[in-house]
Amino acid sequence: MVVKVLSIDLGATNGKIYEVELKDRLTVKEIKRFRTEGTFLPGKDREHFVWNLPGFYEEIKGVLEASDAQSVGVDTWGVDFALLDENGRLVSLPYHYRDVRTKGVMKKAFEVVPKDEIFQRTGIQFMEINTLYQLYSMVLSNDPFLKTTKHLLMIPDVFNFWLSGEMVSEYTIASTSQCYSVPDGEWAYDLLEKLSIPTEIFPKVVPPGTVLGKCRVKKGINVIATACHDTASAVVAVPLEGEGIYISSGTWFLVGTELERPLLSKEALERNFTNEGGYGKIRFLKNATGMWLLEECNRIWKKDYSEIIESVRNVPGFQAFLDPDREEFLHPGNMPERIRNYLERTGQKILERIGEISRLIFESLAFNCRWIVEQIKELTGKRYGKIHVVGGAVRNDLLMSFIASATGKTVVAGPVDATPIGNALVQFIAMGEIKDLDEAREVVRKSFELKIFEPKNPELWSEKYEEWRRYKEMRV
Repeated sequence: MVVKVLSIDLGATNGKIYEVELKDRLTVKEIKRFRTEGTFLPGKDREHFVWNLPGFYEEIKGVLEASDAQSVGVDTWGVDFALLDENGRLVSLPYHYRDVRTKGVMKKAFEVVPKDEIFQRTGIQFMEINTLYQLYSMVLSNDPFLKTTKHLLMIPDVFNFWLSGEMVSEYTIASTSQCYSVPDGEWAYDLLEKLSIPTEIFPKVVPPGTVLGKCRVKKGINVIATACHDTASAVVAVPLEGEGIYISSGTWFLVGTELERPLLSKEALERNFTNEGGYGKIRFLKNATGMWLLEECNRIWKKDYSEIIESVRNVPGFQAFLDPDREEFLHPGNMPERIRNYLERTGQKILERIGEISRLIFESLAFNCRWIVEQIKELTGKRYGKIHVVGGAVRNDLLMSFIASATGKTVVAGPVDATPIGNALVQFIAMGEIKDLDEAREVVRKSFELKIFEPKNPELWSEKYEEWRRYKEMRV
């Protein structure tokens, strides 16, 4: 018997809906794609960067109405949320995490609750975009939206509510907020109270794989709270055999490993690692900038990605170095110009051509991966062999080769569609079609071709890595 589910994967630039069938193997078919980029709306004093959730919902409804799937699951990016009133209506369009309203807010929060206390309570990496600081920015500005709010739902929870009528938060997405205590398995109410964030707006948290009920759009379809954080779903589909390093690649690179319990050491805090909820595991990882730099550059260039990659092959390597995680690269804007300004400030060669800037980005992403992998080894005290890369960047053979060479490790690349596959696997487990996580990963290994990349000239890459580190540590 063939079992079919819908995987709805909403990313920061694209929304994709897939039919995933399970027989002896998985079959994945993309049936809908639409843009999900944030929208700038004018305000009295500045533009506000928001998400058009109702527009995304209309796209989803159209697919559901024509579907014969047995179940549906939604995953999205982390940290962002919607506020709802007592009748379950949106108070406003949700803010995009790249909106400037959180600038400087994290430091103000530390004046109320020390940084190490926040980490011990939540286990989560410090980023200015986290839900905690978005909410605290509203407290500081005395935002009237917060006063009329009765319910807070993370972004995939909103779609689960609209589809099923159940107002809950799924564990993996709740864990990204830094409002949830991963060590204690509940919202960090004491932390929220200290920051004057209303605690009564936070919903019940349910584990991934919870069947929420029947779909209100199409009868007969079950709505399942899958691993609702897109990275959590992607990690489910990483074909690990035992312990290993994974990179979930997209707009962000999530570089990490799986642990049985949170790692809350002083060193983990100092190095800004996170302990996010996973499917039966803790995702110990670091959020790093990924293909965002190239995507934002290409908003200016408007080139085919195949053309960009080919242009990289025709320029010499290691002409300059940059730290992809610098704050100046976080927000939308003219990224090629920002990169050139950074190179000028750091006394490096100014790169002008598309191939040169793109190669600089690829090399720097690979070096950043090595930097994080080395820290994971030190913090966990474990040795890791292969690196598994899943997600969109897997299509870029050149970048995969760079990561292998920079880290000195074999890279196993694939599957590309790890997030919707992992989303579907959690649904299949919930339906009793797959036994557990180990069997799910065996299904992945059986179903998809994986590419292998071996290091090339690792001695040169190690030499250049030491040069890159000087710029990573530079404060300019």
